[in-house]
Amino acid sequence: MAPALAAQQREVTGRVTAAETDEPLPGAEIYIEGTRLGTLADEEGNFRIQVPQGEVTLRANYLGYKSESQLVGGDEATVTLVLQQDVLQLEGVVTTGLAATVQRRNAANAVAVISDSLIGRVPTQSVESSLQGKVPGALIQQNSGAPGGGIQVNLRGVSSINADAEPLYVVDGVLVSNASVQSGADAITNATGGGAGDPQDNPVNRIADLDPRDVERIEILKGASAGAIYGSKAANGVVLITTKRGRGEGRPQVSATARLGTFQVSNDIGSRSFETLEEAVDAFGESAAEAYTGRTFDYEDELFGESDASYEASANVSGGGNQTRYYASALLKDDQGTLDGTGYEKQTLRMNLDQRVGSSLNLAITTNLIHSNARRGLTNNDNTGTSYYVVLPFTPNFVDLHPDANGVYPDNPFERSNPLQTRDLSDVGEDVFRFLGSVRGTYDLIASDRHSLQLIGDVGVDRFNQENELLFPPELEFEPQDGLPGTSVLTNGDNTNLNASGNLAYTFSPGPNSYASTTTGGVQYFETDLNRTSIVTRNLVGGQGNVDQGSSVDVAEDRQRIEEFGIYAQEELLLLDDRMLLTAGLRGDRSSSNGDDEKYYLFPKAAASYRFREPAPWLEEFKLRAAFGQTGNRPLFGQKFTPLDQANIEGLTGIGVDENITAGDPDVAPERQSEVETGFDAVLFDERASLEFSVYQRTITDLLLERTLAPSTGFNTQIFNGGELRNRGVEVGLGFTPVLGENVNWFTRATFFANKAEITDLPVPTFETGGFGTALGSFRIEEGASATQIVGVNGLDEDPNSPTFGEVRVDKLGDANPDFQMSLLNDITFHGWNFYSLWDWKKGGDIINLTRLLFDFGQNTEDFEPADGGECPTGRPTVDSPGCQRVAGFQTFAGQYIESGSYLKLRELALSYDVAPNLRSGLFGQDVRYVRVGVSGRNLVTFTPYSGLDPEVSNFGNRAIDRNIDVGPYPPSRSFWLTVDVGF
Repeated sequence: MAPALAAQQREVTGRVTAAETDEPLPGAEIYIEGTRLGTLADEEGNFRIQVPQGEVTLRANYLGYKSESQLVGGDEATVTLVLQQDVLQLEGVVTTGLAATVQRRNAANAVAVISDSLIGRVPTQSVESSLQGKVPGALIQQNSGAPGGGIQVNLRGVSSINADAEPLYVVDGVLVSNASVQSGADAITNATGGGAGDPQDNPVNRIADLDPRDVERIEILKGASAGAIYGSKAANGVVLITTKRGRGEGRPQVSATARLGTFQVSNDIGSRSFETLEEAVDAFGESAAEAYTGRTFDYEDELFGESDASYEASANVSGGGNQTRYYASALLKDDQGTLDGTGYEKQTLRMNLDQRVGSSLNLAITTNLIHSNARRGLTNNDNTGTSYYVVLPFTPNFVDLHPDANGVYPDNPFERSNPLQTRDLSDVGEDVFRFLGSVRGTYDLIASDRHSLQLIGDVGVDRFNQENELLFPPELEFEPQDGLPGTSVLTNGDNTNLNASGNLAYTFSPGPNSYASTTTGGVQYFETDLNRTSIVTRNLVGGQGNVDQGSSVDVAEDRQRIEEFGIYAQEELLLLDDRMLLTAGLRGDRSSSNGDDEKYYLFPKAAASYRFREPAPWLEEFKLRAAFGQTGNRPLFGQKFTPLDQANIEGLTGIGVDENITAGDPDVAPERQSEVETGFDAVLFDERASLEFSVYQRTITDLLLERTLAPSTGFNTQIFNGGELRNRGVEVGLGFTPVLGENVNWFTRATFFANKAEITDLPVPTFETGGFGTALGSFRIEEGASATQIVGVNGLDEDPNSPTFGEVRVDKLGDANPDFQMSLLNDITFHGWNFYSLWDWKKGGDIINLTRLLFDFGQNTEDFEPADGGECPTGRPTVDSPGCQRVAGFQTFAGQYIESGSYLKLRELALSYDVAPNLRSGLFGQDVRYVRVGVSGRNLVTFTPYSGLDPEVSNFGNRAIDRNIDVGPYPPSRSFWLTVDVGF
């Protein structure tokens, strides 16, 4: 904060305290209202500030508390500022630009803000999972239950068909990578060889590297109207993560946390029971007699029934004063998976430093070093009979697959691998080192009570190296099948993100109760460089695992480098005694991904809000708001180029054309999203309740599509821009404090949102994307229909007047988009006790359940046994087992494997106790600020009609359209934790 000017001024001293406890608020910001002049409170909440002669209004801010203003008379020299806890999160600022913020009360957009009090209540594997059920408009789902995360975040519906589907993540000003680098497991599973050419290795997305306990707050800009200032990177929304910093508390303050917990599988599929030899022979033929043991083995439980102890230990220290502030933290984390040999380990170090240099320069430095090791096993789709939930469907529970006394595993007579042997002898590991760092400098060119001009520059870097080592020794049952026993895979993914910006911010405020103008402008540079290399070695020399110890070696490399440059300007006016906010801005972006990498694409924004103060006795404030904005979604790397294959031409190395390659478009441009958002915010019942309501329409034009080319071109398809996609939705948030007292507080919050996406213009014929064909269910892109509709075969056309009479129909059978999503959060404090719960309800959102199909094909589903014994009859039996009906209807009725993904989950539950101050000081001394003991759990209860392992599933990971496909995932788990927090 700028120092107060010395000339013709006087000194005012004071103290800032919390209303509920009368405790000091160290590090509170105190400034002269209408100016940028201020100071910080010390560790006892005391402060000194130079103010002009005469009356002046001082204002105090502290995170998690409502701001408080107080008039100080010309003859007064002391003041006490008492701050009320901001239970409804009405105060604070939200981001409106690269160098601009605005008070949340005045914001013209529905910006979701999640504070650290809601992020760290229950341990989570990643930052995104800590947001589940807390942000209206955000559909956040796990891709599988594998350790280490794997989360997809969808903000306000589908934004593209063939472009990026991820929001932009910004951590302390660093545009970070959330890349999912494939492990190379496809070399074993050959998942891409089954008709879906996209990788299906169940990777970790790299936002999981961040430590949620380091996060101070998360802002989510959900659409173009809020995120337009980020240009062509913001079509899928922007997630702004701010980590904790020193608050100028004076003496160092230390906090330490120890957690001990466990993960337990929360659901299983089960399998058919074979009570007699005759049942086994009826199902599998005479060969089953040799494998029949008369015993029942629960291999699903043997594989995924582990619940070893997990732990987490973290500590942080913060402190400083007006000139220097610091925050440092460390984390040790070890999560054990439910599959033996799997888990996730993480170690992090963080140092954040704020330094005042002279009277005009502020430096904010952040550094974060991360190391993680993930062991996720072999799951998801495969075409070689190797991953666990592809082998289990074809392995009846009467066969004994355990090793003998010499440790030799028997072959599985019903599938191509023994899953117990695969678990015990294979190695699937991932090791990541990552560094995040940024420097932000703010130089006060002008600092007066009316004018301020700041030069703001920042540089950010995100660098990680991911190394995957996979080893499958020759003795594994499936290894000799290709004639090259033994496989070793080494994959390296190196990624560097670099961003830099220069900004000017000018603020003019003639005085209190007048108006304020904030003008910002600047330039931004961004580059990303991802290099993935993979070495696959087969036919390993006995006992060797190195990739140079085999007779067959395949090497592949994929490098993607993108450079972007942007320029922007924005104006904000705060008028009518801080009641009206007007905002307008424009950004221009150019990118090396575009066909014309020198062309600037322009993205405008405009917004307005107006606050009515006390329009009714029970209504303290009512704000109307409206916003418009445009953002872009740049083409994927390489979509402007046409890749060529290496070819052998009469013994010479050359290049050739593969008709299966999609030709690039040298004129390709970013997709363009236009959004209009309107709504209102209300504060009611003496600030005991708040209501947020928003409606929006997002229109995406210039979609990246593929069109068919003439055979003479040598290619089948080509990328081009065309078509239109529309999203319409509603978002509601209601917060209420039924009880607010000195020793008892009860806060509850409910959220609701619904979104519908429609293809409003399609310049190419209707086409399917994702999935495994209409026989199993596929996603269809069709003008006038939902962008996420699922179609499939649906019986014979029985209309004699139809041109397709007697043929199998293909109809819409489902939709991956949910009808709506709701949540209910309760936070109750009674003396030193605190109870917290979060329920998360999703209605609709269909899933293609191919895991069930596999169990049916293996005659191993629990409901499969034919009513009269023997094999299932052909045709569509009307009286028989459900399993038989499904198999008989295969390739005729896809709807039997398209199921509702609705669920109601107890997402988070926690109970804690803060040791009373008298007891705490008696046991631990005066230097201990708090001692808290608690128990918590995550995903403890799930109610769902879905027959699979978990309705949160995506075989293909983070995708724009084809997300809800279930093929042999790692099963979900619930976690239980004991936590001890101590502050010094």
